[in-house]
Amino acid sequence: MLFYKKILLISFTMITFLALVTIFNSATINVMAETLDKDDFEHAMQTAPRGLDIDDPAFKLGTFDGNEAQVLRRNDDPNDRSGVLKVTDNINQIGAIWSNFAADNYFDLDKPQILSMWLYFGRPFGSDELEVGDGMAFVLQNDPREYGAISTYDGKPAVGETLGVWGVDFDNIAHNGKYATKEDIAKTAIQNSWALEFDTFVNKLQMFEQVNGKGVSFDMDRQGQHIGNNYPANPLTYDNRLTNSSVGSSDPKQYFVLNHGDGFQFMKLTNQTWRHMTVKWDPSSKKMSFSLDDKNLDGTAQGTTYYKTVDLHTDNFNFKNADHRVHWGFTGTTGRFTENNLIVFESIPSFINAESHVTIDDLTTNKPVNTDDSVNIGDNLDFNYRLKYTSGSKNWEDILANINLPKQVTFKSGDITYDDGSLTEHISADELKDNNIQHTLKGVLNNNHPNAKITLHTTVNPVKTSTTVAKQHASFKSDNFIIDDDTPRFRITVDDLMISTDPSDTISFPNIDTIPENVLIEGSVWYGTGMLIRPSNITMYSSLNGEQNDPMVLTTQKDFQTATFNLNVPKDKLHVGPNILKLHAVSNVTNNGVTATLQSREVQITINVDGGLRFGNVSKDVSFNPVNLSYDGQIVQRQSGWEVEVIDGRSGESSWTLQAEASKLNKLDTKEALNGEMVYKDTAGELLSLASPTDIYTNKKDTDTSQKVDIVKDWNNKLGIFLKLNGDNSSGSYSGKITWSLIDGIKNM
Repeated sequence: MLFYKKILLISFTMITFLALVTIFNSATINVMAETLDKDDFEHAMQTAPRGLDIDDPAFKLGTFDGNEAQVLRRNDDPNDRSGVLKVTDNINQIGAIWSNFAADNYFDLDKPQILSMWLYFGRPFGSDELEVGDGMAFVLQNDPREYGAISTYDGKPAVGETLGVWGVDFDNIAHNGKYATKEDIAKTAIQNSWALEFDTFVNKLQMFEQVNGKGVSFDMDRQGQHIGNNYPANPLTYDNRLTNSSVGSSDPKQYFVLNHGDGFQFMKLTNQTWRHMTVKWDPSSKKMSFSLDDKNLDGTAQGTTYYKTVDLHTDNFNFKNADHRVHWGFTGTTGRFTENNLIVFESIPSFINAESHVTIDDLTTNKPVNTDDSVNIGDNLDFNYRLKYTSGSKNWEDILANINLPKQVTFKSGDITYDDGSLTEHISADELKDNNIQHTLKGVLNNNHPNAKITLHTTVNPVKTSTTVAKQHASFKSDNFIIDDDTPRFRITVDDLMISTDPSDTISFPNIDTIPENVLIEGSVWYGTGMLIRPSNITMYSSLNGEQNDPMVLTTQKDFQTATFNLNVPKDKLHVGPNILKLHAVSNVTNNGVTATLQSREVQITINVDGGLRFGNVSKDVSFNPVNLSYDGQIVQRQSGWEVEVIDGRSGESSWTLQAEASKLNKLDTKEALNGEMVYKDTAGELLSLASPTDIYTNKKDTDTSQKVDIVKDWNNKLGIFLKLNGDNSSGSYSGKITWSLIDGIKNM
């Protein structure tokens, strides 16, 4: 809830001239004023982005008299601790907030630092677009006054063009023939500082009658609202100039113009919009980078022309020792006109510095997916979000991952892993709502355990034509740090001639009796370019279990771009076990005697008929543990990855026997035989040689339903196939072969 205080009006005189309509801001302080432009203020609070909790002790409001800055809550939600700093909201105000050293909040110039925040500059309040306040400044300072640092004149805070940080140009007349010097004005600024200003009111008065001791000339060399940077306490930041002489006066007046450094002009800052700013400090190069409008309000990145990198001469901070930490914060002012100057912070560099890196891996092609790379329909894509804690004094915890996925992929599952290996989290498909996943990480990132990786497993959905998949936004937010990132943009490419079928993968029947007289395969064919199609130009080719079917010329279509077909697979062509159906389409179009031929990719459908005895999954490559020193009678354990399955789709009371036969193992390079052999240890602990086919498993069914038996499931360090060594062996890698055989029935049964 906002509490408004009674307005205290202080009179002032507005001066205009017939030949010049430039306006200037007054220098009188308005104390304890309520918000003047309430509609704009409410709009700002309603649209404010989520930010950090900036209540004490992380920040301290400036301790000088008349500080109008306040820390507000973004809303009344008790779970939302986002703070909004209000610097000014009425006329003739000055405000400041500083990082609190006592709470370990500082800007360390010996370390890389990144600051992220949102700025709001209000709107013109009146009939003229020039009727705005003065703006704000981002400030680094080592002023002896610390939290009391502010622009002052005669011991009082000075508003208007100072923005609360620059020197005060209030003395414009000569005293005993001497004017104020650059050194004089520099002493009225915040000392030992660097400022990045966002100036919304252009002060460009230079005539004798206009220069009136209220600071009206800093922006003589600027056009429009602007950004600039310099050292407020350095005399070289100010250029002194003289007005014309007035009638009846022998002495002109002197005014100062601010050297704005490298920045931007002709801007429109007061547009009722939250503007994102990022500040980056590189201590190795002594360069400071700053960018404005580098992020949209929803957190997505956007290109910006407002980006600069400048040299930062740290000797201007006048350090007395090896401690190169400075206060950072904001100052702001208004003069004759009001302005809602507001700030939402996203990061505090001494608390947490962290990075986010987003990548996409195509597991099907085993390649990374970079910006504008292509993937294919059906490819398995992993979206990877790597969070890295780089430095700080606080834990990064209770991190809400808010991740958007493109609609062109199907999310299957996700995992979160941490570098300490202590925790693995699973993200289920149920957590996806409207292509968005919101998941609060259970792990804590800090200097000891800095890394977390979120991996989302997806599959590329079918598309009819080549499709560009836009970048997708992800944010990682907590009460003390917020960071945003985006996935790379990529393309889903399609063939010149496309084909799809329903069903598209596997059809299963429990036995022959459940198969209809014809298994129907429905399909569609279209051009990847989306052009019109004539069914008679399309021929469908198919084969079942390697036997070619008669070609089929299509006759029907779904719409102008899509031809359709129905393919019937006769029951009497199917056998127990897997039946492989392969299809592809060919387009032949003749124009002016020239025939263009296009061929689709091949589609494979497995029609699986249970009712026989067969192998399921069987590992192609298996291995044993490495051996450093071999001896006679040594038993070597298996490594993971062994798999042997048997599927029996026959009726109840059926039985079978599994046999294994192992060849000799020979050295890969010299073919030298291993002094040892593969053996099977049974449940009684007896070692059985596998030099010839050997029974290792038997099974008898007690049901008519199909049965799958996992042979390896119960193997352990005392049961299963092992490697038995008979003595010394030379070092190297050895290989051999295991032959598995299924025998119908059981001996003596």
